[in-house]
Amino acid sequence: MKKITLALSLLFAISASAIEKDTLVPTPSLNIMPENAEVAEIDRMLVQSYLNHYCYSTDKCLLNAHSYAPEQVPTFSSELVAQRMQVLDKNTPFDLVYNPTVQGFIDLYAVRRRDITSKVLGMSQLYFPMMEEALVRHNIPMEMKYLSIVESALNPTAISRAGAGGLWQFMVATGKQYGLDVNSYQDERFDAYKSTDAACKYLRFLYDTFGDWQLALAAYNSGPGNVNKAIRRAGGAKDFWSIKPYLPKETQGYVPAFIAVNYVMNHAAEYNIYAKEPITTFFETDSIHVTGRLDFAALSKIIDMPVDDIAFLNGTYKQREIPDNGQKHYLIIPVKKMGLYMANEELVYEQSKVKVIEPILVAAKESETENTEGKVAKTVWDTDWKTHKVRKGESLGTIANKHNVSLAELKKWNKIKGSKITPGQNLKIQTKVKRTIYQDAPEQNVAEKKATATGEKTTVANNTEEAEEENYQTTSEATNKVEKTTTTKAPVKKAEPQGQYKYYTVQKGDTLYKIASAKGVSVDQIKKLNSGLRENKLAVGQKLKIKRY
Repeated sequence: MKKITLALSLLFAISASAIEKDTLVPTPSLNIMPENAEVAEIDRMLVQSYLNHYCYSTDKCLLNAHSYAPEQVPTFSSELVAQRMQVLDKNTPFDLVYNPTVQGFIDLYAVRRRDITSKVLGMSQLYFPMMEEALVRHNIPMEMKYLSIVESALNPTAISRAGAGGLWQFMVATGKQYGLDVNSYQDERFDAYKSTDAACKYLRFLYDTFGDWQLALAAYNSGPGNVNKAIRRAGGAKDFWSIKPYLPKETQGYVPAFIAVNYVMNHAAEYNIYAKEPITTFFETDSIHVTGRLDFAALSKIIDMPVDDIAFLNGTYKQREIPDNGQKHYLIIPVKKMGLYMANEELVYEQSKVKVIEPILVAAKESETENTEGKVAKTVWDTDWKTHKVRKGESLGTIANKHNVSLAELKKWNKIKGSKITPGQNLKIQTKVKRTIYQDAPEQNVAEKKATATGEKTTVANNTEEAEEENYQTTSEATNKVEKTTTTKAPVKKAEPQGQYKYYTVQKGDTLYKIASAKGVSVDQIKKLNSGLRENKLAVGQKLKIKRY
């Protein structure tokens, strides 16, 4: 199972907390008194007692145990580090040895990349309690939780160049072998609970195979086959340090890195490294069973929580929604939001029925100015663009994964040849959105053909472009009036001459997407009829071909 490289495993970016600017149907009045105040107070006390017991508050424990200057980077003699390592070694079945290779990784985590270690210390407050429970269930040494740091730096959405993903960096095939489902809507490699359970099963299998935890670690990184070949080349030796020269280069540093992480995580305060505050902690979150489709944007508005934060806690759902596909799903949210969610659960499901609201609202407004009698509504997918502002610590890979696009597509859309991006840079990302159009019902078309065949007269509009422009100006004004009142009468539609185009003059605030939605066509159709049209360069007064009669 090919894993993320050690260099890449150190790259870590916490999801931003910016609320997405989704346009949603106006939310009905929420239940602003979601639960009994006494119940909320009990929740608060339980969470606080857990935090105090596990010493997860940054103003407690060893925070002020050393008189270091804020930016001071302490160093220690190899003799002192070796003594500390011996103490750790006595309390674990792992062979925690100290040597120059291990010291090199200690320097990496405690000196050169101490900012990463600070973030990891913070994120451990969210994941380690859950991991410890799983390790106990599977009878695996508690120190194995540190393997997730070597693998992903506790980034739940990390993806390696080889395609391994999640906290434990499973490849798709190996993940499925251990029960992690991957489909268009969800990727359970990014489910912290399920992936941790799968990792425990796999590690238990590897230990039962080789009878040694170091060899199990080596096999987790490079695969059991490579470990078997290394054992043969080492003359049958079954300890890591004997077979190390015969293992793949990355795996040779894998176990030393694991030993170094054990040491640094236990002596972080001595190195003047303290946890950066995480988005939340394990004891401040709870899960609840979901019984229908749940859209994160709708949920965000109701429980007043950023969409990015909801997605971060529920990374398994690739489309930022929990699908209603007959499977069991659960939602993870902060305990303090649980009462509000449960009091408005049905409202969340109701609001989730419409994923992209703005296009449907536009279509509804348009329908008030058109006679839709005898027509059928049809939902279609259209292409649109959105902008992602690069934040500190983000890479092209993490941004592509966040928006569910490929790295190649992201680079192509933004004409990026290498991989360098800078904070504050805006990246274009293509997306698909739903909209509603109205089409003639089949029986209406038949009736029209019969009318034509019997010689019935029809009224034909002027064929000049000026007449068409005037006609669409009137339609645009009517649509604007409908946005302010629902009493506007629908204009009488004229028969459409064959072989001519309908035109539209661009108004202030128009976008291709808005125009296409209002006129019942797609953005791609407008682009095809107007060669050389640039989506972000519409000018007020510009005349666009909309469709043929």
